[in-house]
Amino acid sequence: MTINLYSILTAYGTVYKINSQMNNVQQFVNWTENTFKYVQYNPRKDIKRYGLSITSLDGGLSGRPDLDSLPEYNRENNTLFDEKHFRTFTPVYEHEDLKQVLEPLKNNIFRSHILKLDQGGFFPPHRDIRGMNFNSFRLIIPLQNMGLPSLTFVVDNVMQNWELGCMHFVDTAKMHYLFNASHDPSYMIVLNIDLNEDTVKYVTNNLRYR
Repeated sequence: MTINLYSILTAYGTVYKINSQMNNVQQFVNWTENTFKYVQYNPRKDIKRYGLSITSLDGGLSGRPDLDSLPEYNRENNTLFDEKHFRTFTPVYEHEDLKQVLEPLKNNIFRSHILKLDQGGFFPPHRDIRGMNFNSFRLIIPLQNMGLPSLTFVVDNVMQNWELGCMHFVDTAKMHYLFNASHDPSYMIVLNIDLNEDTVKYVTNNLRYR
């Protein structure tokens, strides 16, 4: 069962680093801002959260429905979208630094995007996995303004302090929440990865500390 594969990932920790690194993250963030337009994340809620799709349904950057709340979108539109439906790469993927980091996982990337939180932007306490739906797992690459005290990012009641550019496994089945208390936006890459033997081997064979 996939839950057994997920248990292997979480045996190493709730949040931990993987030997995969983006080098010039500031240049990458500037490129996204100068080249594309970030769109509202979950437009039903007036919260300063924005996204830029790395994958989408059709390779476009509208953010709909890939930057929406999928449960809410499905209820309103009588659809059954989940993470695995969003597998077509957008032009954001074409940045060489990003392509290099994601290449080993390329065929296993589900709904993924860059998340931008402006001052006051937040996600309330929540879990990303419900019931027995252990079909994917979450990797995060922090890009800018992700350190304490600017950004409060709590996973399973533990406040995180991220290494910029480094890929991290995050057990988002655990309760987590975040809040940007600074004047500057925070940026991170959020990746949903197909949970299978190959991707679990990739993570466990590339732990930062072995």
